[in-house]
Amino acid sequence: MMNSLISRLLFFLFLSLFFNGCSKSSKESVGEFKRNVTTESHTFTIPKEIKDSLLQHFSEAEIINKEAYSNLFWDFYDRTVTPNECFTDINNDQIMDYALLVKEKNNLKVIIAFSTKKGYSYWISPFSIEKINTKGVNFCVTIKPAGRTDVVKKKPESLVLKNNGFLLKNLEQDYLTLYEADNKIMIFKML
Repeated sequence: MMNSLISRLLFFLFLSLFFNGCSKSSKESVGEFKRNVTTESHTFTIPKEIKDSLLQHFSEAEIINKEAYSNLFWDFYDRTVTPNECFTDINNDQIMDYALLVKEKNNLKVIIAFSTKKGYSYWISPFSIEKINTKGVNFCVTIKPAGRTDVVKKKPESLVLKNNGFLLKNLEQDYLTLYEADNKIMIFKML
């Protein structure tokens, strides 16, 4: 009986201290939040000289610009992003490699520029990602971090990346991964 009374007293004491602490803290004014981190609006911008070199190498290709994207695409992404280009080191040589979405004969394709100490080597997708229509482009390219990816399509498949790759997304849906293995571009489809 005594233990029960002590337990109840301790509970009510704890409850009153908790309530007083909460009510005092909610009355204190909260200062205005200030962002100290500067934002970068062009995080994934490829240098102009690389773009010019790509266009000379692939004369029928045109770089996709932001105006070519569909209104639906911009419902999913912030208009300050650059959805058609990115860079990362996909072959682990400590030099950045570049990916760029281009239009070739009304087909959306991706070009990868491998950086070397002597210059660049290029790869263009032998397939069309999509036909570009009047509604606009819905695909973007981004970095696919090293790690494991599992997908279940007709049968389960897995991809283990030791290095970063490039990821093509259809709106927010992962579509395919482009990665380097044995000095070749490999493709892993997710859909």
